[in-house]
Amino acid sequence: MSCMDSFRSLCLFLLIASFFFSCSKKSSKNITRGYYFWRMNDVTEGEEKFLKQHGIQKLYVHLMDVDWSDSQGAIPIIDNELQLTNSALESYKGSPRELVPVVFITNKTFERIDSFEIPLLATRLVRRCLPAYDALDKDYEERHDLTSYKGAITPKEIQFDCDWTATTKRKYFNFLREVKRLLPYEVQLTVTVRLHQFKHPDKTGVPPVDRGILMVYNISDPKQYGNHNSIFESNKAKAYFNSVKTYPLPLDLVLPAWSWCIVYRNKQFYQIENELTEQDLIHATFLKPTGDHRYSVTRDTVYRDLFLRPGDEIKAEAIDEKDLAEAVTMAKKAINTDSFTISLFELSEKEFQRYSYETIDKVYSSLH
Repeated sequence: MSCMDSFRSLCLFLLIASFFFSCSKKSSKNITRGYYFWRMNDVTEGEEKFLKQHGIQKLYVHLMDVDWSDSQGAIPIIDNELQLTNSALESYKGSPRELVPVVFITNKTFERIDSFEIPLLATRLVRRCLPAYDALDKDYEERHDLTSYKGAITPKEIQFDCDWTATTKRKYFNFLREVKRLLPYEVQLTVTVRLHQFKHPDKTGVPPVDRGILMVYNISDPKQYGNHNSIFESNKAKAYFNSVKTYPLPLDLVLPAWSWCIVYRNKQFYQIENELTEQDLIHATFLKPTGDHRYSVTRDTVYRDLFLRPGDEIKAEAIDEKDLAEAVTMAKKAINTDSFTISLFELSEKEFQRYSYETIDKVYSSLH
């Protein structure tokens, strides 16, 4: 081989190597591991161990629910303390480095609220998300004896969860703009994005925030009587990911890893029981299995503060490892940035015990 041929071969080799290096560099992703903690009580020792075992870096903490009252306006109906969750985790090495407060607001709130009330709502919620935001919040801390928990923490991100629609997007987006104006520069504002909002941004709009987190679940209405799994069904979920354009907001992802039981009376929705599992139903003597994860009540009974009558039906819905794998496959189609968070909903011993270590780990590793 001549010197010229050797030179050409070397150039070709370097060109190919450079191409593959640039491709591999481009395809590498910076993924943060997250989890949602939705209960209003302390993290258990088993849950702390789980967080450490899987290297969870970010915990989304359910801070409060806001609903509309005709007499009082927008009011909190569930209220938690971010400091208490932080204190529970501080003593456990390897706990998440970041806690994100999450506020759920009903769509009804933005249907009813007057536009001039939005700045006040935004201020009140920013105070609750950022402890010691101002003098009023410091007073709140003192009155609730929160100063003993090593002082206030300052989240790097706050998140709002609202199933907004085309008719409420104007008020909701104005609320988000007001929140963004109030936040310190270094605090990110994120919102949940449901599948119908992801599929039809032209109708529902794109929130004026830093990032969205796509909820790859809640496929059907749990209030609707039937044999469907309202949490996730791959054949229904596919419709949201077919020929979809890139969503015009950087997206994080949250995948389903939970179960619940739904109670129907006369084939009408009665209520959801988050703490019940199908194993509980199997061992209940007042229930008769009728197939398709359904159970019929055979006598009047009070079970875990649940008043049941003969003929009431309880349907168990859960996400197994196959469902979770299918949700991961679909979520890949929504990735529109090289740096994002993958989370599971929700943190609970009774929930994560249904999955193997390998299954949970694969959720995080397979999206690289």
